[in-house]
Amino acid sequence: MTSFINTFIISSILLFLFTTCSVERVTISDFDDEVYILENSPVVAGQVLPPDNIKSLQLYRGELKESHPSIRLGSNDVLTLRFDELGGSSRLFRVRIRHRNADWSDSRLLSDFYLRGHREDLIEGGQPSSVQNPHYMHYRYQFPNENMQLVLSGNYLMEVLEYETSRVLFSLPFFVHENVGQVQFDLEELFGLDARYRVHHQPFARFSYPSFVVSPVTDLDIRFVQNRFWGRSRLADEYDVSESGVYRAYLSRPESFVGVYEFRPLDIARYDAPQPDVVEVRSGTIPPQVWLFRDVVNLDVTPRRRISTVHGIPRDDLRARYVDVRFELELPEREATDLPIFVYGPFNNWTIHDANLMEYRSSTDSYVGRAIIKEGIYDYKYAIVERGRIDDLRLDASFASTELEYTTLIYFRDPGLQADRLLLMDWERTR
Repeated sequence: MTSFINTFIISSILLFLFTTCSVERVTISDFDDEVYILENSPVVAGQVLPPDNIKSLQLYRGELKESHPSIRLGSNDVLTLRFDELGGSSRLFRVRIRHRNADWSDSRLLSDFYLRGHREDLIEGGQPSSVQNPHYMHYRYQFPNENMQLVLSGNYLMEVLEYETSRVLFSLPFFVHENVGQVQFDLEELFGLDARYRVHHQPFARFSYPSFVVSPVTDLDIRFVQNRFWGRSRLADEYDVSESGVYRAYLSRPESFVGVYEFRPLDIARYDAPQPDVVEVRSGTIPPQVWLFRDVVNLDVTPRRRISTVHGIPRDDLRARYVDVRFELELPEREATDLPIFVYGPFNNWTIHDANLMEYRSSTDSYVGRAIIKEGIYDYKYAIVERGRIDDLRLDASFASTELEYTTLIYFRDPGLQADRLLLMDWERTR
């Protein structure tokens, strides 16, 4: 009875929270849990999130699983899409490509302006896993290919549709750049910009632009992205054109990024092999359960510096299993909150999902959450939802030491197309 009452109270809080904060609610189906697209979501505008039976989405360049989903226009670069469908048997999917502007709004270009070949392509020939409970089909697709080629740079969404109904099942962002011009990136550390005295990062870009750019102030947009969270790109709001042929742009101090952003590592490349973060494995359940040691905010004041795997690396071995991972979080008294806490990461596409809500347990004075995850190596975070926004900084360690990655994207507003081309894409890691 107590569990039922707690569940009812949490559901009531969520209902009030999400119906009073101008939040767009996306229902996956009539009987699935719900995903919430919030104001500062890492998900880009227009992106469709997958149903619960589609998991382990990956989109990367060539065979480099840790690479950006980006290719150079006119090159032999290809993008590799991989995903699993739990249950069922091999079937067909449609693929459709959509051009977007720098802010991810619809460019409203007809496909003839950016595609050569067919308007749609097919994904076929799924490979069955050799494991059960759950069984899955693994799909792999590469693009561009002989059926579809791109002839325009910019932001894109790759849409995967159900073959029979043409319903969009999910979509993923990717980039096509021209590699035109030269950019120099710099990062300045700022202090004292917030009440917690966290260091902030102020990015600067010096772009030597090509001759076809007539008026850089109106023709160019420079955007900065932290940790490949494309939906959180920030438009440079300060600029300088005093030097001939050079456009300097940067974020103002109030718009700078928080420079301490913690990703917690999750290594379940082999779920039944001992790992430092795993306290218990229960192989007799369906699916197997992996219990992690309790995370405690600010437990380690000298954490080891590490490089993140923001989008995760699931095992592509057909013997890889899906496991039920149990997370546990302990908060110091000063961080106690009545707001809902979620665990999120690449395994749920960096979205706030009902299935990953943390439940407070008074018996252990901790929060417990779960997620179904394929064997692999991932990052994850704990996030609070307040007033229609994701706060994934409040529960970070004060001495977070994950290396951060910054991407600079330089767009040209093509006057003929009235759409944004992507001239250059550059990325740097903090040191």
